Amino acid sequence: MRPAFALAGLVALVLASAPSAEGAGAGLPRIALSVSPAQLAFAAAGSRVIKLRNDGAERVVVDVKRRTVRGQTAAKTWLQIEPARLSLRSGETAILTLRAGPPRRAEPGRHQVLVLLTTRPLRGGRVNVQVRLGVRIRMVVPGRIVRHLTLGAVRVHRVRDARLMFVSVANRGNVTVQLRGHVTASLVRRGRQLVRLSHRAGPTLLPGAHAVLALRYSGRLRGRVTVAVRVRLGSGRRVVERRYRIRL
Repeated sequence: MRPAFALAGLVALVLASAPSAEGAGAGLPRIALSVSPAQLAFAAAGSRVIKLRNDGAERVVVDVKRRTVRGQTAAKTWLQIEPARLSLRSGETAILTLRAGPPRRAEPGRHQVLVLLTTRPLRGGRVNVQVRLGVRIRMVVPGRIVRHLTLGAVRVHRVRDARLMFVSVANRGNVTVQLRGHVTASLVRRGRQLVRLSHRAGPTLLPGAHAVLALRYSGRLRGRVTVAVRVRLGSGRRVVERRYRIRL
């Protein structure tokens, strides 16, 4: 499997033509930026270039920055882009150089980075808006992906009219596990789900890391119940589930 980057399509943004445009730029829109090629792939230790073209009538300055996607903060440091700022006259094309170099212990699988190209107003110019283009870059690190999450014991604390339940969780795999939006918990009695519990968890859990899921129930239900905790792993249907018998 070869590491790969993909530019998410040909990105273009065109604003309405300026009615006061004169000379050679009379038929051009004020701002029109495009990025090419539409697809780009290269080895993790290699480098390639992409082209940014100003098809508008105005000269623009473009800032180039990287942003994380879905909490993948490490991947942002793997991708270097030069230059970090461009000045483009009407019709001018500039080259952005992309270099990637994941560390030896990089997590296998897909890693994403969002490259933001943002224009800035020029003094004395007619550009009075900020244009932002987002280019999504995907890097694939080879290796066998192991998703293995374990749910530990539960602890129950009574706080006034509420019940707080704390469940330990550990990532035994070799890739980061997404927790935010992937965790559900409910109270069950005689096979019937009675209520869904509110919960708090960090957004992600790194390989080898431990965390605690905090569940809260403030209803009137009392006595013996079962707490069902489920964590969905990845984008598939695989779910890690554990049930606990507790007394509220």
